[in-house]
Amino acid sequence: MALMPAEVRDQIRDHAAAVGLDVSTLLTIAAQAQMDQQDRVEMLFEPFERARAEAEEQAGSDTWTDDITLTAEEQAEINAILGRPSRTEGAA
Repeated sequence: MALMPAEVRDQIRDHAAAVGLDVSTLLTIAAQAQMDQQDRVEMLFEPFERARAEAEEQAGSDTWTDDITLTAEEQAEINAILGRPSRTEGAA
């Protein structure tokens, strides 16, 4: 187990004294606050995690196909986004 640097230990002790708490109580309150925050973040992101897992499951179950045919307009838009020359520009 790593030892806490003396400077950090002193800061915690000073802060606890400043708010009228003993170190143990201060650290318990801080730990509870951290756990509550983590629970809120997990609850907030849970729908996104569920959607991601569902999308990965669909991708692995042949829901997605590789035989998509793009129109010339769609391909030109993709080429423009990716900075690729279009077929007509490459031939010129």
